[in-house]
Amino acid sequence: MNRRQFLVSSAASLSYAAGQRGEDPARGKLLGGASLSNITPALGCSIAGDMTNEIGTEIHDELQVRSLVLDNGQNRLALAICDLCALPREPIERAKQLIERQTRIPHSNILISATHTHSAPAAAHLFQSVPDPKYVDWLVGRIADGVRRAVNHLQPARMGWGSGREGSLVFNRRFRMKPGTAGPDPFGRDRDTVKMNPGIRNPDVIGPAGPVDPEVSVLAVESLDGRPICVLASYALHYVGGVGAGQISADYFSAWANSMAALAGLPNGQSEYPPFVPILANACSGNINNIDVMRELQARHRPYEKMQKVGDTLAAECYRTWRAMKFEDAVELAGSEEEVELGVRLPDAEDVAAARNILAAAPKGEQYRDIPQIYARETIILSESYPATVKTVVQAMRIGSLGIATFPGEAFVEMGMEVKSKSPFKPTMLIELANDYRGYIPTVEAFEMGGYETWRAKSSYLERQAAPKLVAAALRRLSALPV
Repeated sequence: MNRRQFLVSSAASLSYAAGQRGEDPARGKLLGGASLSNITPALGCSIAGDMTNEIGTEIHDELQVRSLVLDNGQNRLALAICDLCALPREPIERAKQLIERQTRIPHSNILISATHTHSAPAAAHLFQSVPDPKYVDWLVGRIADGVRRAVNHLQPARMGWGSGREGSLVFNRRFRMKPGTAGPDPFGRDRDTVKMNPGIRNPDVIGPAGPVDPEVSVLAVESLDGRPICVLASYALHYVGGVGAGQISADYFSAWANSMAALAGLPNGQSEYPPFVPILANACSGNINNIDVMRELQARHRPYEKMQKVGDTLAAECYRTWRAMKFEDAVELAGSEEEVELGVRLPDAEDVAAARNILAAAPKGEQYRDIPQIYARETIILSESYPATVKTVVQAMRIGSLGIATFPGEAFVEMGMEVKSKSPFKPTMLIELANDYRGYIPTVEAFEMGGYETWRAKSSYLERQAAPKLVAAALRRLSALPV
């Protein structure tokens, strides 16, 4: 089947489906469809998100891949946001190949990302959490199926976009410390001048080492009669946490989705057919969390209590933004991507020798729990398994006057703020952990200050100039889109 035959066939199928619903397929120029696909693992999986390996023993809430497909008759865009801590490029590429083959959506128009919940199964080797290859294989198919189902749900639609502000939930988690109080790094060097999460009201704290981004970007898709199809939002908040021991959870990303459905008057909307699908992606949050170190008292929260409060608060602002939008039923859609080659901070021979000595003295047959031992293991893995350079993906999309730009890891908030300030699209939505996972992406200045996010490991190994190179690539991709 050639492209013209495919488009004619798709249009015929959509017209038939619209007719079955009693709709006039010629009413709108834009089509939108969304889906939910369950990606919850079996119990006994390895949970990603900590330096040690925790085993999943209970499921608090189901994990999902939430998909959105848009079609304007000339182009299609697909976004699939997964309730995972991180997702590397290899399974993402496999999923994109399936999607492209099954739906004819071009590779450059497919965005796949992870939310960064820290209570989901490992899909990448993170510290001592190792992915189950069978789960990853199954996950690839579920992501592709999610996009296919969103295509099946395409219907005449209208869209709006905008941005709100919610500054009460986000805090820079890196703090400048009084001289000599930041403590040594895992390699025994006393060079750091900042500390991540230094403790509530720590008297040695001077102040936060960076900004926050309170903006929340929102895209809403509705049927022509006003029924919600999907709300996609992006917010720079790492995750919230506070789950029960050994429990699988999508974190506040799921709590937000439930709140959005309730605010829309569709508390059961995600079980309807086709469903209402709220999607919360992570913006540039590599150095942002939900802990107010400077003011917050040591409050105790029951498991899941705090994430629900955060989800409710953010949902209220997203709903307000949604209801203030102007909607259009004919918009331009476009996608663009490029590969960027980046250097890897590999350990030298002296670092490797020191790491081997540390591990030789460690207890045998157990997980490593001592920080120097954990990072010694990371050093050996990097020295044996990582190349001198890696290639990764930066992507941009246009949806009307809304721009979307991606980063392939845990990007520092300053990166997103710079892209938004220089982007030709207003507003511009940022989505991190997209299309690849390359660990933390600190700014050049952050490397000078040190701290956890810069410590060399599988979670942080890109060259010091990675942030400006990736920002430049994101701006190139946005500028390559028709304005």
